[in-house]
Amino acid sequence: MSIWTPDRRLRVFVSSTLDELADERAAVTRAITALRLTPVKFELGARPQPPQDVYRAYLAQSDVFIGMYWQHYGQVVAGGQISGLEEEFDLSGGLPRLLYVKEPASAREPRLADLLSRVEQQASYRTFHTAAELSRLVRDDLATLLSERFAAGATTVADATATRSYRAPGPHPLPVQATPLIGRDQAVGEVAAMLAAPNTRLVTLTGPGGIGKTRLALAVGELRRDRFAAGVAFVPLATVAEPELVWAAIGRAVGAELARTDVAMAAIADRLGDDGWLLILDNLEQLVDIAQGLDQLLARCAGLVILATSLVALGLRAEREYPVPPLSLPADAARLSVKQLTSSPAVALFVDRAQRVRADFALTDSNAAAVVEICERLEGIPLAIELAAARIRLLEPDSLLHRLANSLDALGAAAVDLPERQRTLRATVEWSVGLLGDAERSLLESVAVFVAGRRPSARPVRGVGSPQPRPTRPH
Repeated sequence: MSIWTPDRRLRVFVSSTLDELADERAAVTRAITALRLTPVKFELGARPQPPQDVYRAYLAQSDVFIGMYWQHYGQVVAGGQISGLEEEFDLSGGLPRLLYVKEPASAREPRLADLLSRVEQQASYRTFHTAAELSRLVRDDLATLLSERFAAGATTVADATATRSYRAPGPHPLPVQATPLIGRDQAVGEVAAMLAAPNTRLVTLTGPGGIGKTRLALAVGELRRDRFAAGVAFVPLATVAEPELVWAAIGRAVGAELARTDVAMAAIADRLGDDGWLLILDNLEQLVDIAQGLDQLLARCAGLVILATSLVALGLRAEREYPVPPLSLPADAARLSVKQLTSSPAVALFVDRAQRVRADFALTDSNAAAVVEICERLEGIPLAIELAAARIRLLEPDSLLHRLANSLDALGAAAVDLPERQRTLRATVEWSVGLLGDAERSLLESVAVFVAGRRPSARPVRGVGSPQPRPTRPH
């Protein structure tokens, strides 16, 4: 099947499900044609042809890929395991990609959430709220793309598409962090040493939300990259709610050819073999039921090592648990100089993040006591400290400390590039509580009246808090 157009314009393939985003598709079409480019959409294809043949042919002869996503995953193609929406994304690997996600999404289908997690590993995307906003984004992004990619003329798009072929991707690079990791040198060294120990197959970083498990895992993965000859693969699972979708996420992260088998684990095992792999599984707390499957994968792949993050341990015999500690706080702070206080990890993190929102902020004799007390009230939890430091844009430390005494909501919201569950401390707590069963939640509600903490001998509730007694804190 071939596609012929009466012009020689660059073709821009537009991908989305047909049962939503109709206004947005029309807006994108107008933005493309305004730049004298040709929009290519599945619904414009010849109906006698099978749908899969239509969009494959269109993609094969397109020059730019635009993907739009909101709540629906789309229909699974006949005889396949993925929807046309996902296959279109797969087949676009050799094209420049412009990806857009509509927010808010109140009922996003689990398989689409899984696809978006995978998209984050391969490319960046922009969020939008209205069709008009999307039209402006597409028009600006296409103009920038054309000037950057095609004006140079070193290799024409036609040359690139003529030689393009689709292959299953290899392991994706670890996400690059936008801010430095502070105060974790000891923890990075300890976890790296655990991974290097003989016969270590599974290390799980545990701790409450916001303690920094993901950042620590990524730092260790980067440090130990050279030890794993086959590669290091990062699999974000926070948006994956169904255990069966975990295997698809892992398979895509390591570059397994899932389309050739009905059993994802078999494809993953074939891909990994006995080579040296480090698999970083992030946010496993809502998926602990897959622990036995992970144990089987470890048994089949001799060179595989798993580094997991979770609110709770997985409970496997092969597992070594590392409870991630809070950042250390200065001892006897009243006797320390400003310079000595700045060397404290918790205070150093606060100062660094505060200076990112207010360049002239500095730790001084007049504000040091308030900063130290803020870090103490937040118990050295990195996410809480970062949220507090972001408020320095508007509040001095003394004012912020006063507000913290009344409500955790004084911490406000974090940067929009953080996961939604980490943009406020309340959202982090709600995420943890949401993982509890009815009986566990009932127990939590009963013991929550004891604001000074529980007795150390009591068993911790899964997914909430840590086993040490806590002093009174704002609610």
